[in-house]
Amino acid sequence: MNPNLLKQLAIVVKQGSLSRACEQLYITQPTLTRSIKQLEMRVEAPVLIRTRYGVEPTDIGARLASIGERILAETEQAEEVIRQYHNGYHNEFVVGVDPLWEFATVQQMTEFFLHEKRYVFHFRTSSAAAQIDLLKNGELDFLFAPAHLSVPQGSLDRQLLFRDRSGVFVGKKSKLYGSKKVISQAVLAQQKWMIAGASAGFLDRPTELAGQKAANVAFTGSIRSVLHLLNTSDMLVRMPARMTLMTGDVSEAQMIKVEGPLGPRRDIALWSRNENRERPDFIKVYDLLRDYMKRIDQTVSTFGLDL
Repeated sequence: MNPNLLKQLAIVVKQGSLSRACEQLYITQPTLTRSIKQLEMRVEAPVLIRTRYGVEPTDIGARLASIGERILAETEQAEEVIRQYHNGYHNEFVVGVDPLWEFATVQQMTEFFLHEKRYVFHFRTSSAAAQIDLLKNGELDFLFAPAHLSVPQGSLDRQLLFRDRSGVFVGKKSKLYGSKKVISQAVLAQQKWMIAGASAGFLDRPTELAGQKAANVAFTGSIRSVLHLLNTSDMLVRMPARMTLMTGDVSEAQMIKVEGPLGPRRDIALWSRNENRERPDFIKVYDLLRDYMKRIDQTVSTFGLDL
């Protein structure tokens, strides 16, 4: 089967319209119609049906369009690999990034890796819980994520490279904003709380939350909503303190002292798979990433935290 027919079908299904698909494909509608008919002759069944809102795939059309989507993605990736080769890049490495780390270090990270002319870096951001599975399955080469994830680590290497500790932050509309006093558990229990990193595998235990009542709002993956609420509401959240302050979106006046022990460690580690340690190119990039994280740890303020 001509794979171009499947790619064209995928674009039609995605656009929901033959005319819009023609615009994307830079072909005429009669040409696209002939391609669809040729595919239907091969299948011996319709792959599209017309509706008042455009075109929709039949069951077999949807299955073939899904294959066409994958062919499109692989084709685009192949084109990018060719461009990378022509520009002198040796290899591409996929790096998973914790959402808060990405938000806090995006400028330093971009500046650092733009100077590296040998390799291409593809950064993927999502929750640590999801990305650790991608790392295990070989879909990531490296991962910047919390060092104390609750996951089996037998096949993984973990290097703790950035020091951090959990802290309690209040929204700018909170009565506790700017307080220099140690806040009691009784006061904390009366506040409105949210949770960040709800599936990261390192949730604070109730005893560590200093009397916090149950939080009925939780965020996983994106950190922007949490930072927005800290700037616009009176809600409280426990987050990695150093990284949160590094974002510049939260001020030191929003971090309060609470009754009880110091917040637990929230260090960031460089994660990788042990099986890759014999690859020369992997070792070079591993050293590069390690040096980058060490530089961040050594040059960024600790904001008075006991690290």
